[in-house]
Amino acid sequence: MSHRRRMSDRRAMSDRRAMSDRRAMSDRFSFPRSELRRRTLRGVLITGGFLVVIDALVLIQGLIVTRLLGPSEIGLYGIVSTFVVSIVALKRVGIDEAFVQQDELDQEAEFQRAFTLELVVGAVFTAIICALAPAVAAVYRDSRLTALTLALAYLPLTFALQAPIWVFFRRMQYARQRSLQAIQLLVGLVVTLPLAAATTLGVWSIVIGQVAGYFAAIAVGLALSPYRLRLRYDRAAAQRYLRFSGPVMVATLGALMVAQGQQLAFKLEGGLAAAGFITLAVTLTRYVDRADQIVTASIYPAICAIQDRPDAQAELFVKSNRATLAWVLPFSAGVVLFAPDLVRFVLGPRWHPAIVLLQGLAVAGAIGQLGFNWFSFYRARGQTGPPAVEALVGAAAFLALAVPGLIVDGSDGFLAGRLAAVTIAVGVRWRYVRRLLPGVRAWALLTPALLPLVIAIAAVGAVRAGLWGGYRSVWQALAEAVLFCGVYIALVMRRERDLIAELRDALR
Repeated sequence: MSHRRRMSDRRAMSDRRAMSDRRAMSDRFSFPRSELRRRTLRGVLITGGFLVVIDALVLIQGLIVTRLLGPSEIGLYGIVSTFVVSIVALKRVGIDEAFVQQDELDQEAEFQRAFTLELVVGAVFTAIICALAPAVAAVYRDSRLTALTLALAYLPLTFALQAPIWVFFRRMQYARQRSLQAIQLLVGLVVTLPLAAATTLGVWSIVIGQVAGYFAAIAVGLALSPYRLRLRYDRAAAQRYLRFSGPVMVATLGALMVAQGQQLAFKLEGGLAAAGFITLAVTLTRYVDRADQIVTASIYPAICAIQDRPDAQAELFVKSNRATLAWVLPFSAGVVLFAPDLVRFVLGPRWHPAIVLLQGLAVAGAIGQLGFNWFSFYRARGQTGPPAVEALVGAAAFLALAVPGLIVDGSDGFLAGRLAAVTIAVGVRWRYVRRLLPGVRAWALLTPALLPLVIAIAAVGAVRAGLWGGYRSVWQALAEAVLFCGVYIALVMRRERDLIAELRDALR
């Protein structure tokens, strides 16, 4: 009798846990837990599809505007945008991620509390940018930078006013989320290109295009917001968000030191044209981490929902990193192989000094992507300290190695120091990864894409060796690029057919 009672109690407890689990999933999502894997994979595909199209358009815009305006104008914009975007990144202290993580009963009230904090922080950072605008001009010794910096000071407020996107992200409604984000880029593209081509506005054509894009995105986002935007301050909620956000700000500060430090170092060492070269290299090689941004942005709500399943977390970490490295490695190798062709046939001879920077930063980006989304797994637990440690170590290594390398040996010395600094930061990262996910090995993430990459590089090398005659035409460069992509894609699809089949099933 007692045995049957114990069995009945266990079944009742199991049923209560299952009901609690379904209720929690229902509060967070509009679908049962059994669909989480499929929804996550579908989110990756939707996010990837949107960002691939948008990034292609932005890349085209960047190349056209770069050719139209030249190194000096792009150098001006690079200085201002790096400074402002770095401040904006420092402002983005994870309030949106904390909102996605929480499970409060009244979600509209919680959204309004988070929005209030984001708006206050945005206003503070807008004031900081305005106050520092003269200092930027003084440091770089160019009075034109004051007006340009002030013209971009609105950005922290625009990100706060785009808060409705958080709700769609938390609900894993990726099509709605990405559509709203695409508005800014599309409107900016439509406005910027005609201004850059048909006027003498120079760098101001980029600024005007950005303003038009953000105002259009805000207007549509406010119209579609599922919750009302109103100010609602709660001291306990503010403390909860700030505890989460403090280490995030420290981590962002470390990234800011690297981004702003390399821009300033090149400007002081080689003038405005050198700042343009590093701006171009940073702009083009930022696509190294695009796949990781797509995947990380898609899986974060799922990570928050599976905190009670360490095996599922390990599987999600491994598969997401295999998927991102399948893009990262060939993109970085492609930049190294074809950067001279890009400068020669597209950008023009004025940009020749940027070749080595393009190649070096692509390699540094590839190293830095090994396990890059690890911070999301810690933040989903509310532990934001470890990513801050990695960021500070990386910034210190950059200042100790890359900046002195630039002074001693120019671009080559800078890149040597930059590669060493990134390697040190990744070493710190993997100590934390092993602590959280002890069964994960770095080599398991690399192997699926590494062999196809080596074979694709060897195929291009064979063509160059066979056809080399002192001059490479644009058609040969294009043929080599097609060969590289074709060989790599064919081989990696064969090696990753199980993962691709899973993605295909999720799409269906």
